[in-house]
Amino acid sequence: MNKITLPAATVLCLLPLAALAAPNDPAPADPDSIITLQGENDAFSIPGTDELYTSGLRIGYVTPTGVVPAPLANLGDNLFGPGTQRIEIDVQQVIFTPTDTQAYHPNPHDQPYAAQLSIDGQLISDTMGARDYIGLSLGVVGPDALGQSVQNGFHELIGDTPNRGWRYQLKNEPTLDISGGKIWRDDLGSVGPVDFQVLPQATGQVGNTEIYGQGGAIFRFGQGLDSDYGPPTIQPTLSGLDAYTPTSNFAWYIFGGALARVVAHDIFIQGNDFRSGPSVGLIPLQGDAEVGAAVMLYGFRFSATEVFTTPQFAHSAPAFQYGSIALSARF
Repeated sequence: MNKITLPAATVLCLLPLAALAAPNDPAPADPDSIITLQGENDAFSIPGTDELYTSGLRIGYVTPTGVVPAPLANLGDNLFGPGTQRIEIDVQQVIFTPTDTQAYHPNPHDQPYAAQLSIDGQLISDTMGARDYIGLSLGVVGPDALGQSVQNGFHELIGDTPNRGWRYQLKNEPTLDISGGKIWRDDLGSVGPVDFQVLPQATGQVGNTEIYGQGGAIFRFGQGLDSDYGPPTIQPTLSGLDAYTPTSNFAWYIFGGALARVVAHDIFIQGNDFRSGPSVGLIPLQGDAEVGAAVMLYGFRFSATEVFTTPQFAHSAPAFQYGSIALSARF
C-alpha cells in the first residue's frame, strides 16, 4: 500500500525544489492514487451526544494526476487556468436526528429525521499556491438513504436503544447539487524547523439539497505543510479535500480555523423540496470553528478534527459540536 515507485520517488525528491516555483505554477505530477475512509459523529465529541448532525460516513478515491477525461480537463483549464488536475470520487451518507430521539412523535420544532446517500465527484486543479475544484453530487434523501437502518442497526450492535421517530423522516426525493471553491496556501514564516501557514478558502453550492456560500481560513503550524491543503471533512465546513502529496516520509501539523456561511436553502432543516413533511425555520447566517491535528507517515495520512457550529434552525441549542476522523492511504 505504501510502496513508492521510481516515478513517485522522483516526484517526492523534486517537491522541495518545486516550492521555489511561482505560486501560480502547476503543482508537480503525482502518479499515486489515494483512498480515504472518514467518519463524523457527535459521539466523537466530549461530551458525546446523539442528535442533530449525528453521523457522516464517507469513502473517497482520488486518481493520479493527469487521469482526467479530455472534456473535464478542458473544463478545468477554462475555469481555473493551467493546473495539475485529478479527480476525486466519494460515496457518502449523512444522518440527522432531533434532540429527543426517544420520542415516538418528534417535536415539530426540532431537527427533522433525515438522511442522504450520495455519489459525489470533484475535479481538482492544483498550482503551487492554490487549489480549485468543481463538483457534482447525485443522491437521495428519505428512507432509500438507509439512515434508519444504519443508525438503529449500529445501536443494536452496541446494545443501545434505537431512535424511535424515524417513521417521521423526510420522504424519498432525488438530490442534485453543484459545488465549487478555491483554497489558497500562504506561508507566514518559520520558527526553527516549524513552519506557519494560512489557508483562506471560499466555497459554495447550489442545488436542491443545500444552497450556500461560505468563506473562512485555517491557520496551522507544523512540518511538511506543502503536502496538502488542510484536512478533509464532509462539507459544508473548511475542507482541504482528499488529495495530498507528501513532501517527506513524515509530516505533521496542528490547525484551527473559522468560517462564516450564508444559507439560502437546507433540505435537512426545511424538509422535502417537492413533498410536504416535517420542517423547521432556517437560520440563514451560520458559522463554524474547528481545531485538530494531522499526521502523514510513509504515504498514510490521519486527521482528527473537532467542529463547533452555530445554531442552524430556530429553537436549537446555542451551539453544537461533533468530531471528524479520516484515514488516507496512497497506492
